Amino acid sequence: MKWIDIHTHKAYPDNSEVIFIRNAYLLDMENQKKNYFLSNGIHPWKVNQDNQLHLLSNLLNKKKVLALGEIGLDCFKPNFALQIEVFKKQLEIGNQYRKPIILHCVKAYPEIISMIKDYPFPIVFHQYEGNLLQTQYLLERPFVYFSFGKQLFRKHAPIDLLNTIPTNRIFLESDTMKLPIQSCYSKYCQLMNFDPKFIQNELAKNFEEVFGFDCL
Repeated sequence: MKWIDIHTHKAYPDNSEVIFIRNAYLLDMENQKKNYFLSNGIHPWKVNQDNQLHLLSNLLNKKKVLALGEIGLDCFKPNFALQIEVFKKQLEIGNQYRKPIILHCVKAYPEIISMIKDYPFPIVFHQYEGNLLQTQYLLERPFVYFSFGKQLFRKHAPIDLLNTIPTNRIFLESDTMKLPIQSCYSKYCQLMNFDPKFIQNELAKNFEEVFGFDCL
């Protein structure tokens, strides 16, 4: 059975048993490797007024690009009004190409939740940090998923969130960590007292549900 790394900035070896989505920003990495999928999007840290949206449209029709992302809003970064404008336009493009979204959200959950409420395709909150009320609201929506990675290794891991979110709405990610995704599985299972094979199976089913690929 495969391991799923829903969001990473690195590439695993060709012989790895990891199925992963590598964040490519606006770079065309279609032919660089054989064993990974890609996400392309305009990160909120990198928004500007040039031809980014045109580049994105050209990338989303590539075969290996499974998701629009990571995109979103970040209240700690400048140009928040521009972030919102670019995010709205990316939602329109994602809808056009029928793409799931990998979301970056920092202290902007009310804004993001309002803006994605009518998006018709699956949404994955990368490194999810919402509160319990926001989580319960999002769980009422079908096809909203929550990804965890770095938070699992904190001294105070988000146990309340992990207990609230069922396994059929969970993903795990390595993001920018040097640790392999297997470490995230081990930590999640340790925190939640789950059998690793059960979680492998659950996340493989989630991946198939969102992206249409059978990993079992």
